[in-house]
Amino acid sequence: MPFRILSLDGGGIRGIVAAKMLAHIEKQINQPLNEYFDLIVGTSTGSIVASAIATGRSSEEIVDFFKNKGSVIFPYQSIFSLRRIPLLLKYGISACKFSDESLIQVLQGVFGETKLFDIGTSPRLLVVSYDTIERNPIIFKSWRPDKPYGNVPLWEVCVSSASAPTYFPAHKLEKRVIGNVKDASINTIILSDNESTVDRVYENAEIRITDGNGSGQTRIIKNYTGCIRKATVKPSWDRIPDKTSTYSIKTIYSAIDGGVAANNPSSCAIAEALRFGYSPKEISVLSIGTGDRTRIIPFEKARTWGLFEWAQPIVGVLLDASSDVYEYISRQVINSSIVRLQFKLDKHLTGKRLSDDLDDASEENINNLIEAADAYINLPEVQAQIEKFLQFSD
Repeated sequence: MPFRILSLDGGGIRGIVAAKMLAHIEKQINQPLNEYFDLIVGTSTGSIVASAIATGRSSEEIVDFFKNKGSVIFPYQSIFSLRRIPLLLKYGISACKFSDESLIQVLQGVFGETKLFDIGTSPRLLVVSYDTIERNPIIFKSWRPDKPYGNVPLWEVCVSSASAPTYFPAHKLEKRVIGNVKDASINTIILSDNESTVDRVYENAEIRITDGNGSGQTRIIKNYTGCIRKATVKPSWDRIPDKTSTYSIKTIYSAIDGGVAANNPSSCAIAEALRFGYSPKEISVLSIGTGDRTRIIPFEKARTWGLFEWAQPIVGVLLDASSDVYEYISRQVINSSIVRLQFKLDKHLTGKRLSDDLDDASEENINNLIEAADAYINLPEVQAQIEKFLQFSD
């Protein structure tokens, strides 16, 4: 029995491209996508599409979401918009382009009180974000209640994954670190070997002894030496913890767009399938992009641009490079059983302009993206690829 994976790229408003292509596929299989796929993975806007599918929404509902809410999430295009003034007053001239308030409100409206672990294993959901504190990816998994992010609301998973640098501010997400005490003194504690080796990472965090000797005590970490995982606490312990003790540290992630780690999360999904015990021959992947950018950055500009000029273009470069690299890796692992649906954001499909921008939520661009996705998915060679995937997955 094949293990079916649906992988969804990031790309801002262009997530409507993936949603529209999925609407065609959903009709072909005549079955809800959350019943057909075993694992659904997404990054950034792909996390929103993936989460919506995992919770039983139809692809057409997701298309309508982008059509109706795109301009709420991305309310203007120019950084000189008067609507940006509150952000400038709050954060100064280096403020991100958009507030995350509308993004949060929209996603709360979609997912309500649903939490990550409510999804469970049917299907499994995986979402990619990135933590700027420990400088590591955050891989949200609906089947792993032991992870430090805990049973986080689904809307917050999506915000964490979609907070693209320069576009949205980083998202503060609570984190619980749990482990066994290795050693302690009157005002220190040595944490388990699983904890961070980054100096100061837990400074000002709250640590609580949850079991064993010293149970019930709560202290503040005032200093943390990563190489030896030693935390200095204040006030001193009343009862010194020992190797019988367990602890819980209340700290945070600083979450930004998962696209800086894996804008195309197909390889992450394949790695999980292999961990579940499936062989490469049993794994099939439908990987859907949001359109290949075609706006060039000439050598003269790339050579002479400085911090200001690169500020937003570099985000697109990072996302494109990540998608291409992970597609290459995925193909090396499972080769013929991966189908990648992606087209260039030029006029070749419909003769109409398609914007490269993540935030062009204009009615014209959204309609053009939908028309291009329709044209692409109906190409004979694309239909042949989809048919091949469906046959392999049966």
